[in-house]
Amino acid sequence: MKKIYTCIDIGTDTVRILVYEYFLKKYRVLAVSSVRSKGVKKGKITDEASLQERLKLALEDIQKRIGIPIKKAIITIPAYDCECSLVHGNVPIVNDEKMVTEKDILRVQNSVTQGVMPNMELVNVTPIDFTIYENGSEIETIRDPKNKICDRLAVRAMMVCVPKMLVKDYARVVEACGVEVIDLVLSPIADYEQVRDEDMDNVHSLIINIGKETTTLSVFNKGIITNASVLKIGSNVIDNDISYIYYTNKKSARKIKENFGIAHPKYASKTETYEAHDVNGKLVKINQYELSKIINKRLTEILNVAKNELKVLTNKQIRYIMVLGGITDMPGVNFVLEDVFNANAKTYTLNTLGIRKARFITISGAIKYFVKKIKLRGKEYSMFSSDDVDGLIHNKTKIGKNASVLGRIFNYFFDN
Repeated sequence: MKKIYTCIDIGTDTVRILVYEYFLKKYRVLAVSSVRSKGVKKGKITDEASLQERLKLALEDIQKRIGIPIKKAIITIPAYDCECSLVHGNVPIVNDEKMVTEKDILRVQNSVTQGVMPNMELVNVTPIDFTIYENGSEIETIRDPKNKICDRLAVRAMMVCVPKMLVKDYARVVEACGVEVIDLVLSPIADYEQVRDEDMDNVHSLIINIGKETTTLSVFNKGIITNASVLKIGSNVIDNDISYIYYTNKKSARKIKENFGIAHPKYASKTETYEAHDVNGKLVKINQYELSKIINKRLTEILNVAKNELKVLTNKQIRYIMVLGGITDMPGVNFVLEDVFNANAKTYTLNTLGIRKARFITISGAIKYFVKKIKLRGKEYSMFSSDDVDGLIHNKTKIGKNASVLGRIFNYFFDN
């Protein structure tokens, strides 16, 4: 049966909404919206009214695309002051068969949450392994205890909490726009869910997500987050340099960076130029090679700050480094990564039809993580009722409920 999921990702730079259809183990984009943020500074909400206005614009855009309003969604939460704690719990198996069921697995996971501090909000509990006991003796430690016979089940898990006020601020803005918050997903966990592969799941890895004003580092051990940090430096320092050197406003500087920027001078043209106007209206010709040196210097600085922070986060050997964020769509970024981290760092290419830009990695991963979580609990869930699904219509073409998803997607692209 088809399930439909929605995620809202509120960032310092952009508010994004993604609607995914999940069917036959495949994800298809039904609609996506992206609008500039207001009222968010360095990942924290500073003006709820302004942010609500922007979020409502994105919600209205989504409604126009799919024909029905968004009523439920999961939301991403930044890793500010994130706490990752190794916890243990155990519960008796009380059914007559003494067989571990999905309910028992949920019970033992819930047993570890009693120690959450009053000022913190639990956002994730990831089981590392389970131990089954019989007559007080340890029998076996395994990853999946379902259907095992025992009289007690124990779990070792990683519990992740963030400040309660941070969660309340984000949830309050979303719910003020008429959307019920179904679940929370920590942004680094969403990132990992999207980029993970078999190799990363077996070693220590690092994800660096470069945002507009902040850069988030998250360390994973065999797919489980163990630490995270948010640095107060982001890609806007590149915009600031371009604006200062060429005497343009910030909006023009960003446009120059996105349309003409190359991250490494070695691969930039020494003859190609880009024309822009400075703040006085004077025409300025910008050489690509000179621009690339500005970008390279700042991007290298951001990565070196992250590299130094990594020494604080872990003393383990990191085998894989994945660098994410909108800046990674720029040509030449991988060569900068090679200069800073040698050969074990790379960017990620998102190949999903409709969301091929790096800025959609987090929101895509958040939905995939949510789906995986409810599957592990043996549940089925959709954020749209059957009546809502029947009402999924592309307003401009009036393609109705019997139209294929592919048909809706193609009409979405050709109409916009």
